[in-house]
Amino acid sequence: MTFRPQSGGTNRPQQEHTTQTYDDGINCSLGVKPDENPQMVSSEKHIPMAAESSTSDNNCYANNQPSCHQSVSRTRVYSHHLRELTRGKFIVKKADITLLEIIGEGEFGIVYKARLGVMRNSRVVAVKTLKGDFDQEEIDRFVEESLKMSRFKHAHVMGLIGVCPDEDSAPFIIMPYMANGSLLKYLKNERDNIVLSEENDTDEIKDVCKRLLMMCNQIASGMEYLAAGKYVHRDLAARNCMIDTHFLIKITDFGLSEDVFLRNYYRQAKSEDTVRLPVKWMAPESLADGHFSEKSDVWSYGVTMWEIFSGGKVPYPGTTPLSVIQTVEEGHRMSKPCNAACNEEIYSLMVKCWEKSPKDRPSFSEIYKEVTKFIERAAGYLDISFNPFTND
Repeated sequence: MTFRPQSGGTNRPQQEHTTQTYDDGINCSLGVKPDENPQMVSSEKHIPMAAESSTSDNNCYANNQPSCHQSVSRTRVYSHHLRELTRGKFIVKKADITLLEIIGEGEFGIVYKARLGVMRNSRVVAVKTLKGDFDQEEIDRFVEESLKMSRFKHAHVMGLIGVCPDEDSAPFIIMPYMANGSLLKYLKNERDNIVLSEENDTDEIKDVCKRLLMMCNQIASGMEYLAAGKYVHRDLAARNCMIDTHFLIKITDFGLSEDVFLRNYYRQAKSEDTVRLPVKWMAPESLADGHFSEKSDVWSYGVTMWEIFSGGKVPYPGTTPLSVIQTVEEGHRMSKPCNAACNEEIYSLMVKCWEKSPKDRPSFSEIYKEVTKFIERAAGYLDISFNPFTND
């Protein structure tokens, strides 16, 4: 793995002290100060994906549905939360939910594939809930997450279908089911087809370049929308971008995938709360001072672009999270992906996203416009109906 020194300065709204040893044998310890920016709190914060927790034998549903994995302690959803959810018509009755199978599980949370409604009026959804021991504060944070999702109205940002409150167990957050899985999974499965050499046909290289840029464009559009609404994501990565039935990328603030990237996270604690930090995707100011903003999300976007053009490879391959912190502080950045579809112009945008000073990084509005220009140059025009996944 080689690194390049950091380069110089740079260049439409639509819709968190403990030590842990991971698989790579590195003891990870990091303290980050909280900030007061409005934020989308990611699942890696609320539901750290880790070792298995004890599960409850209580089956909260009839008909031999999957166990809820929840401790039954009386908790409640605060009335002001209920009022807002009711006003938005987001309250769902538990009787209308049929859990089908587990599609994601972590230390504190679980995600089911489920069916909402009955008979011909039913539809497949994803249901997220807490498991193990949880308290009122965790319930509140969980529901607040759903409130934020309920306000998102954009083609490339995950929205909310509903919430099922329950005094005897954790609430359910009901979301659209992403039939085509995560962008990361797609990139890894398609690596042989999207990571090309200079020996490939020129037209094939241009076509793949256009397809990958369209993915970047969809993510930039969603992040532009969130930034315009003053939301800070904190965990933008290919694993947190899902692909729906219509092959549209949806930015999520939770992970439906399993603990694939566990070794790339720092375990961090404050009092009894622990979260994992996605070090390889984090900006220097976030690592050093706990400061998160649109511009720290821009840094993560640059890493996500690198993931896309490398076919879903782990950023800073062969480098531990601890080493990455030092590498970034010293001004080194990742080299251009070994992909003929990634030209110097595209790599230059990644490097702009990795400027040390946040003010020198582009905004998401600028990124969206830049990526759009790249697509137009690659294809001669911008076809918004073009499907980057099926090439139709």
